[in-house]
Amino acid sequence: MEEKTLIKINQLEEKYCHGCLLKKLNREEGTRASAHKFCITECSVGLKIRSHGNQLQ
Repeated sequence: MEEKTLIKINQLEEKYCHGCLLKKLNREEGTRASAHKFCITECSVGLKIRSHGNQLQ
């Protein structure tokens, strides 16, 4: 189960997060922490990744 969850997380990150313009813009206008906060609280892909991550606990 954990391995499948990690694969899903990696696939989402590779497909949507690498090269994300919103992530880049948030980093330029704020800090890495503020960009991360945006990703895990407002971005639909980030929320999905976070949901999968919660299953690992």
